[in-house]
Amino acid sequence: MKYASFMRHLMVVSILGSGVVLSAPFTGVAKEVVSNAMAVPLKKAKQLMTQGKYAQAEAAIKEAQAIPNPSAYEHDIIVRLQIALAEKQNQTDNAIAGYDRLLASKRLTPAERLNATMAQASLAYRAKNYSQAIHYIENYFKAGGNNPNMTTLLIQSYYLNKNYQEAMQAQQKQIDQEVKKGIIPAESQWQIMINCQQKLGDQDGVRHSYIQLAIHYSKPEYWSHVMSALIATKGLSPQVELEIWQIRLQAGLLTTADQYISMAELAVQAGLPHVASEVVVKGRAKGVFTGKSADRALRFEDYLGKIIREKKAKSSELMEKARKNSLGDDLFKLGYDAYAGGQITDGLKIMQEALAKPMVDRNIALLEYAMVEANTGNKGKAISLLKTITGKNVPAELAELWLIKLQAK
Repeated sequence: MKYASFMRHLMVVSILGSGVVLSAPFTGVAKEVVSNAMAVPLKKAKQLMTQGKYAQAEAAIKEAQAIPNPSAYEHDIIVRLQIALAEKQNQTDNAIAGYDRLLASKRLTPAERLNATMAQASLAYRAKNYSQAIHYIENYFKAGGNNPNMTTLLIQSYYLNKNYQEAMQAQQKQIDQEVKKGIIPAESQWQIMINCQQKLGDQDGVRHSYIQLAIHYSKPEYWSHVMSALIATKGLSPQVELEIWQIRLQAGLLTTADQYISMAELAVQAGLPHVASEVVVKGRAKGVFTGKSADRALRFEDYLGKIIREKKAKSSELMEKARKNSLGDDLFKLGYDAYAGGQITDGLKIMQEALAKPMVDRNIALLEYAMVEANTGNKGKAISLLKTITGKNVPAELAELWLIKLQAK
């Protein structure tokens, strides 16, 4: 049952739950009847309620209450009528109190008790008494209830009561459970996560949630948020920042000379001058370098040429030093840049050699190596590599985005 339908169902249950039992016994209780003396005012109360004559209905209920020695069955019917009358008059506190009296009855089955607690939660929620709604929903789960719509109601109650941490934790738990079952969480669930994360100042969480929205519910506004959030992420290494720009480049989001030069400068900072040169070539192919920016691009290429020549002159020394290093990060960069500079076979071998070593950031290396494999036509291997990148970090999120692109073809 969808959530909106569930709420309508709860309203119907809570309103009708009181007055439908005059001619029938409670569930699980056989052959109970109302005495003739009691039946008259009870039926009268029900009829008057139907006609909207609430004051007269209340008088009829009081008339029934005045009859001495009611059976437990009759007592419960009176309580249900009181609940129904309170609900019809929007007297939420009275209706909830009525359910408390009903729950005190020993005649209710476990299912009826859960329904009564659900009705209390619904009433409190509709009355915008969210702390009370939370109380009843938690009671519902403690009593063994497992309706997933109640989880949604709990999350919304937490959020509206400004219990953002609890709302986020409950929402994350629901998402994790659904993902484990192979279910794609609803768009609204990720939106609630974002609202909570924004309230809590959890920018990494906001970025992760927008990525999930972009992956499962692709919309331009979600992708725009993803890119903005990725760029705004603090404390990233130039190598990781460069891969964010690679996504932007691939998505066609680089349109100006400044953007291409900025990306190329980032590649230089990452120790990848051949990658920087590639970026400038792509910018030139897009025709972004015109006027003054054309001169700027030429100067930058001269600068790149100098760096590349210096690096080439020291290549043996750099390679020997990187191979002696117990960590493979520097060696990987040498291989990656060599590949970008046209040394396809050697570059791949060096990257593979580096990946055999421990690394400070294996995820970014795996991401770049996967992209190299994709560029050389090994899409299946690239996908397999991307799937090995795990955790809640930017390289893992970039890997998810590349997986979408590679698996979409």
